[in-house]
Amino acid sequence: MADTIYDIVVIGGGASGLMLAANLDIGEPGLRGIVLEGSQRPGSKLLMSGGGRCNITHGGSIKDFVDCYGAAGPALRRCLYKHSNLELMKWFEGLGVDLTEEEGRVFPASMKSKDILDVLIGEAARNMWQLGTDAKVDALTLSQVPDSDPVWEIRLKGRGSIYARNAVIATGGITYPETGSDGSMLEILRGLGIAVSDPRPALAPVYVKDYPYGSLSGISIPDVTVTAFGSDAACTCSGKAARMKGDILFTHEGFSGPAILNISGFAEPGEQIRISYGKELEELPKRMQRILKDRARGDSGDVRTKKLASLLDHDDFTVTGTDRRGMVTAGGVSLDEIDMSTMRIRKFSYENARAHGTGALYVIGEAIDAYGITGGYNLQLCWSTALTAADSLTALV
Repeated sequence: MADTIYDIVVIGGGASGLMLAANLDIGEPGLRGIVLEGSQRPGSKLLMSGGGRCNITHGGSIKDFVDCYGAAGPALRRCLYKHSNLELMKWFEGLGVDLTEEEGRVFPASMKSKDILDVLIGEAARNMWQLGTDAKVDALTLSQVPDSDPVWEIRLKGRGSIYARNAVIATGGITYPETGSDGSMLEILRGLGIAVSDPRPALAPVYVKDYPYGSLSGISIPDVTVTAFGSDAACTCSGKAARMKGDILFTHEGFSGPAILNISGFAEPGEQIRISYGKELEELPKRMQRILKDRARGDSGDVRTKKLASLLDHDDFTVTGTDRRGMVTAGGVSLDEIDMSTMRIRKFSYENARAHGTGALYVIGEAIDAYGITGGYNLQLCWSTALTAADSLTALV
């Protein structure tokens, strides 16, 4: 039995799991490590990121990143500072990936997500990691096997079990289930008594009651302020109110664009959002001007000046929901469950784990209850948490 036990098993072959394997060399100490991907190929969601261009991070000081993860920001500070955006960029450039920056967003110069994925897979292989695909995990239990300290039994759907002295959860959230991010691992973790915040789509288009702008689909408005009013309004990027500024995009069914995507995590059904256009009527597209005037008409058919001014300053709507195809997931393993200096689940941090690397359980990336606004902050979260876990695993193994 002992020769079937892996030293490290990473469950999830997406951005965070591959980043860990690409930065943890297990070949020199002769360890056994495998990345398990539930779908047919690793990194499927990574290929889709940034519209296929892969916005890997944001430029500027890492100190400015903390506020962009809302209430989770302070807990993430140590990970972010230890493994920063500058480190991430230097690492890729050191491996021959030229980078470019657009309004703070950092991309591969080729504008191809595949170039980022190829580097991660190549470095993981160079670090002597195995990669298993179609390896869907349907159970995780702490087991005692002969001649061994407690190990994780990882049961694979239709393929039996493998065992791990250390397991890393890197399975993402609930969005894009065809890529493997279906939330099933979060339910397994709940079964272990680990607190998990209910996952929901974030960075998603927002739908509202009596949406009037369907005919404007495809039109965007720059520098708009969007405010969400509700129970989570204090937990925001600014730390003061659920308020975002940026472009909005009209779709056939609702609002989208960066400002809307960034506010969507706070836009609960039944709550209110307010759109402040910050412009004179004449600065808006003519078709939108006509719609606003129609909405401001009184019973006599005349445009009410005060009503029109009110719509420009606070165009209020009741939220009916957000698109289930959010870019990321809000919710996940509670940060209170995690030692953020190691990304280890506190409940499974045994005394012998430090000495023997046995029975430790980690969680990284989108599987934790944290996400950032658009602009590369979510892949930076994957990088920072993955390398924090890699640091701990290096010390253990």
